Amino acid sequence: AEELVLEGRCPTMVHAHLVAELIDMSFDEEDAILAAEQCESIYQAVNFLQQECELCAANYPISQMVSLLNCVHRACKECLKAYFTIQIRDRNIMELLCPFCNEPDLSDEDVELNYFNNLGILLKSFVETDVYDLFQQKLRDRALMKDPNFRWCSQCSSGFITYPNQTRLVCPDCNAVTCASCRKPWQKQHEGINCEQFQEWQQDNDPESQAEGIARYLAENGIDCPNCKFRYALARGGCMHFKCYQCSFDFCCGCNLPFKMGEKCGRTPSCARLGLHAHHPRNCLFYLRDKNIEDLQRLLEESNIAFNRAPPALWVKTSRCEVPEQKETTDGFRDDICGRPVEEGTAGLCRMHYVEYLGQLIFKHHIDPLPIFDVDELELVLKRANIRLPSRYKLSDREYQDALIEVIDADVPLDAAAG
Repeated sequence: AEELVLEGRCPTMVHAHLVAELIDMSFDEEDAILAAEQCESIYQAVNFLQQECELCAANYPISQMVSLLNCVHRACKECLKAYFTIQIRDRNIMELLCPFCNEPDLSDEDVELNYFNNLGILLKSFVETDVYDLFQQKLRDRALMKDPNFRWCSQCSSGFITYPNQTRLVCPDCNAVTCASCRKPWQKQHEGINCEQFQEWQQDNDPESQAEGIARYLAENGIDCPNCKFRYALARGGCMHFKCYQCSFDFCCGCNLPFKMGEKCGRTPSCARLGLHAHHPRNCLFYLRDKNIEDLQRLLEESNIAFNRAPPALWVKTSRCEVPEQKETTDGFRDDICGRPVEEGTAGLCRMHYVEYLGQLIFKHHIDPLPIFDVDELELVLKRANIRLPSRYKLSDREYQDALIEVIDADVPLDAAAG
């Protein structure tokens, strides 16, 4: 102990005796000196030096521990350095959350702003400079995404600011020229006509488009994030819930309405009892995907909307559906073709993607599917809107169904329908 004082490593003999006692207990000398500076007793010093990291379960002095923001969890600097480095390099910035509880909830903009301001200060103390710079770059990109004139390039996935009312967008990175509305590569034939007319021209005159048929239609009319406008050239597939990789927004890829968890939705009192859910309009694919193809075709025919039953003339016959979609594997998600069997009368697609094609047309043309809903589905429309069911007394099934439709038409118009 005297030697520690003489060498100037401890200011007093009290500190020196505490350091010596800790060294005898096999603690590192530098850690023991730090503990003696911070603590008044051997009990406090041992606790100071034996903070357990919740990630690696090793013990560290409290100076090597970091408390997470907005929650009670903490871990050692090395573990958090590794965790945040991987998250910053490989994940969306909205996923830079506590590794234990995924807090905080960043759906509130004020919480998000405050959290990232504090997280930037925290990260600067232990991550490498290049990782911190990447964090700041992703933070800037997220701020830019909120600009109403921000657009993603549909060809290379770069983002840039555009001028209002531009009809053509030129990507500064890959120089691709695309339509500002439909996001398709610009062709001179698009000049002077709207996007729907251009699509019809492509179907009638573009050999490549004709050969790929509706599979190309589904890819080109893929999933657009309603929050950041990033485009995914993928079909919707079976699950209607989609999480944007760019901004982490959860939404329905059939109607673009948000998915929210339980009481965070707040649209109705019953939302608190639900898990992750959305309030789909009744003409969303969410409610149409299990309908008979014949019923969906009848809806379109009665509204005079053209659709395909047969594949295009130049289509190369195949027994498997070639629509691109996202598949989940043991190594994560990957883009692949559908691969389900093609059925007769489904325009060269599998049943699921043909229903998706018909459902897109129904939603796009604002067609109300009430005529193909059965009694249970019609009653559910009214129950979701908290509207009393009409009396069924002395009514036949057909009369009761008509009565339900009459109430829905009057009190739950399609625009206001919450699924």
